[in-house]
Amino acid sequence: MVVFNSILFWYVMIEKEKRHLMEDALSSTAASSEIVKISIRQDMMGGRMEDLQRILESIGGTEQIERIRLFDGRGRISYSSVREEIGQEVKRDSPACRGCHDSLVDYVKKAHWTIWGDDDIKTLTYVAPIYNEFGCYIAACHAHSPEQKILGLLTTDYSLGQYDKRISAQILNTTVYTVFFVVVIALFLSVILWKIVVKPLTALSAGMKRVSSGEFAHKVEVSSQDEIGRLAGTFNEMTDELHVARQKLEGWAHTLEDEVEKKTAEIRNTQDKLIQTEKMAALGRLTADIAHQIRNPLAALGGFGRRLKKLATSEKQEAYAEIVVSESDRLERILRDILVYSWENKVTMQRLPLHEVVNECIALNSEICLEHGIEIKFSSSTELAVLLDLDHVRQALNNVIANAIDAMSEGGVLSITIEQEEFHQITYVAVRVSDTGPGVPEELLSRIFEPFYTTKRLGQGTGLGLPISKKIVEEHGGFIRSKNQEVGGLSVSLCFPYQSEGENREKQCWQFMRCGRESNSQLKCPAHPHFGRVCWAVAGTLCEGKVQGTFAQKINNCRLCSFYKYVNKKE
Repeated sequence: MVVFNSILFWYVMIEKEKRHLMEDALSSTAASSEIVKISIRQDMMGGRMEDLQRILESIGGTEQIERIRLFDGRGRISYSSVREEIGQEVKRDSPACRGCHDSLVDYVKKAHWTIWGDDDIKTLTYVAPIYNEFGCYIAACHAHSPEQKILGLLTTDYSLGQYDKRISAQILNTTVYTVFFVVVIALFLSVILWKIVVKPLTALSAGMKRVSSGEFAHKVEVSSQDEIGRLAGTFNEMTDELHVARQKLEGWAHTLEDEVEKKTAEIRNTQDKLIQTEKMAALGRLTADIAHQIRNPLAALGGFGRRLKKLATSEKQEAYAEIVVSESDRLERILRDILVYSWENKVTMQRLPLHEVVNECIALNSEICLEHGIEIKFSSSTELAVLLDLDHVRQALNNVIANAIDAMSEGGVLSITIEQEEFHQITYVAVRVSDTGPGVPEELLSRIFEPFYTTKRLGQGTGLGLPISKKIVEEHGGFIRSKNQEVGGLSVSLCFPYQSEGENREKQCWQFMRCGRESNSQLKCPAHPHFGRVCWAVAGTLCEGKVQGTFAQKINNCRLCSFYKYVNKKE
C-alpha cells in the first residue's frame, strides 16, 4: 500500500510539473509571438519588408526560438528567420501544420499550438493568426478588402530542450525523494511492525510451543494495551487456567494414588487380621480340645506329686516331688490362659467408674510391689462410668500391672492414671499403666500383643498376658496401645468407649440403617447392643481392631456414612 501510494504520488507530481512547465513554455512562446507581431506591425504597414526580415532573423536567432515564419493566406512562406524557406509552400501534414484545422477561418477566434519532434529534441510550434485590422485595409500600400478577416499566420518554433532538461531533473529529483521517502517509511513501518506486531506474535508463537510441550506455567510479556496486548493477556489467562487444571489433575491423581494405597493397605491389613483371626480361632479350638485332654492327666499328675511329697523319705525325694508339683502348677496356669484366650467370652456389662477396678487391682498387687521395692502412684481426672465386665476388666488390668512389676525387678515406680481422651469424635476413658523399667525395643513394640510372644526369660511367662488383655478390651469396644516413655519404661493404655445414658435413648445405628441386627441374633456386630451411637469407632472402619469393622460389613470410609454425618451434625 505504501509503495503503491508512493508511485501514485510520484506520477501525479511528475505530470503536474510537466503541465506547469508546458504552461510556462506556452506562455513564453505566446508572449514571444505577440512581441514579434507588435515588432513587425509598423514595418508591414509601412512596407519596410527588409526591416521586417531583419527583425525575424534577429528574434529567430535566439537560443530558445528556433524559427519564425510568416505565412500568407495560401500557405506560402512570405517571410522567415531562415531566408532559404521564403517562397516555399508548406503541406498541411507537415510538423508545423499537424493538428491544425483545414480552414484558416477556424483561427479567427483562437491561436493554436502543437508539439512535434523526436524524444530527444522536441519543438513547440505556436500558430497565431494575423488579423486584417482597420489600419491594414485602409492603408494605401495594401490591397486587402475589409471582408478578408485573416491576412496570414505567424508561426513560432520554440525549442523545448531546456524544459525537457528541467522535466528530466524534476523527474530525477522526485524519484529520489520518493524512493527516499518510501525507504524511510518502510524502515519506520518495519520498526513499528516489529515492535507492535512481529515481536509480540513471535513471543506468542514461542509461548504456544512451550505450552504445547507441557509448560503450562509459561507466560508471555504484555507490552501494550492494543489487540496484540489483549491477545497476550488472554493467552496468559488460558495458561493460568491450564496450569490450575493440570495441578488439580495431578492433585487428584496423587490423591487417588494415596487413597488406593491407603485402601490397599487397609484391605491387606484386614486380610492379615482375618487370616490371623482364623488361625487363632482354629488354634483356639485345637488348643481347647488339647487342654481338655491334658487337664485331667495333669490334675492327676499334680495330685500324685503332692502325695509323693508327703510320702517322701529323703530330701532328694522331697525335692523331686516339689519339682513335679511346681511344674504341674505352671502347666495348669498355661492351660488356663490358653483356654481364656481361646474361649469366646460372654461379657456381662454394667456401668461402673474405672477407679473402682483400679483400686481393687492396686490392693491385690500392693504386697508384691512392696516386696520388690516398687512405689505405686495413682491419679484420676475423670469420674465417667463406662460399660464393662468387672471380672474381665480386672483380669486385663492385672495382666498389664503384672507385666509392669516384672519389668522392675530392682524396684521403681508404678504409675496408674485414669484420663478422658477424644478419638474419632467420641469420648474414651483410658487407664494408663506406666513403669520405670528398661522398656521394649521399638522394632519389637508392635509384637508384644501377639499370642505366645514374650520378652521374659524361658519359664517366666506364657506370652498370653497382654494378648488376653487386648482381647478383653476389644470385647468392650475399646483398644489398647503401648509406647516407650521418654524418661524410660513402658506405658500401656487401656481405652474404653463412653456412651452416655442420654445417648442410649436416642436413635441407634441399627435403627437408622435398618440393618436388622436388633432382631436377628445371627447378625453379629460389636456395636450392638451397647454402642449404637459410636458404631464407627467400635465396629466400623475407624475402630482400632480393623477386623471388627469387617464384622460390621463396613467396606467404605465411615466418615462418608449417613449415620456418621447425622450424629456429628446433630452434635
